[in-house]
Amino acid sequence: MRIAMIGLKALPPRYGGFETAADEISRRLVALGHEVIVYNRAGLSAHEGDDYEGVKLVTLPTINRKNLSSITHSLLSTLHVLFHRVDVVQYFITGNTLFAPLAKLAGMKTVCSVDGTDWQRRKWGPIARAYLRFSERLAVWVCDALIGDSPEVVRYYRQAYNAEPVLSFYGIRETQNSGKQWLERFHLQEREYVLFVGRLVPENNIHDLIAAFEKTDTDKKLVIVGDDPWGKRYVRSLQSTTDKRIIFTGGLYGEGYEQLQQNAYMFVLPDEVGGTHPSLVEAMGFGNCVLVNDTQSNLEAIGDAGFFYRGAEGHRDLACQLKKLLDNPALVAKYRDKARQHAMANYRWSDVVREHEKLYRRLLGFAPEVVSIPAARSASSTAD
Repeated sequence: MRIAMIGLKALPPRYGGFETAADEISRRLVALGHEVIVYNRAGLSAHEGDDYEGVKLVTLPTINRKNLSSITHSLLSTLHVLFHRVDVVQYFITGNTLFAPLAKLAGMKTVCSVDGTDWQRRKWGPIARAYLRFSERLAVWVCDALIGDSPEVVRYYRQAYNAEPVLSFYGIRETQNSGKQWLERFHLQEREYVLFVGRLVPENNIHDLIAAFEKTDTDKKLVIVGDDPWGKRYVRSLQSTTDKRIIFTGGLYGEGYEQLQQNAYMFVLPDEVGGTHPSLVEAMGFGNCVLVNDTQSNLEAIGDAGFFYRGAEGHRDLACQLKKLLDNPALVAKYRDKARQHAMANYRWSDVVREHEKLYRRLLGFAPEVVSIPAARSASSTAD
């Protein structure tokens, strides 16, 4: 099969969960004998050439503005794919499906990987929010299939639009990193810091995490990995903390990301919007004890293998739960093992690729096929 992926920033991945998913899925599909084209945005990839482990990269320009970058690139990518026909066009995020009808009219099957209720994110203004709500309806109407990354997302589309997305989670990283040089770079000691990884945007509630941590009486540090190119004012407000225990690393990828995930005391995710967060899945895969905001998606992701706080109470309950876990290292160690076992049982890229290939084959009318999904090198990225 020939598959095109549109709506991403760039591969190799350096920007978020969808890039990580597209990276793993595309390379493994190529290993199965399929042809995959991924559309990169100009200036966002340091990879030289148009071949990435068998994946064909097509780099196209865009308008580098918060509300225009993604949709402009999706337009150019869709126009390009019309002249380089594929069997399936997979769009990432409903906001990128505005031009999916063109691909559909050209006889190609269209799929959209949806990201929860993207319009609820506080970073969007009223016009962008209205467009994203419209794009949900458009994706349901136009696309031949939707893919959701959590049971909550599937329920939302079922109840709101009588649609039935395919449920497909993220996978865990299959490599381990024994190095410590990135810990040394940030003056960190193994198991002596609390970790957050994600975009520094208001709906991820890093401000609550900082406020909660400032109330704790601990020698451990709080390490915040991530950035946001569009929300510099919010990022500066976070960085204005006077607590010297709080460290901002910016975006980290590859070995740096792996080493900080692998050696944390615990991982905290205070987000309030979205489906299953890749950084949470990977944290459990690395064997981290996890503490999450009690959103339905987060609770479904951790099962009985992690802890939660009451997000409606903001930093107050988060501070309370942080203190309990900081004061109980034996309990944290126990839940590191539980989290790792839970992730290995439920979040494997081999299963994700099998689900995607099965969906493509069904849309194209191909007979079901039992395949052996090959392992692929775990690529470097920071998750959302």
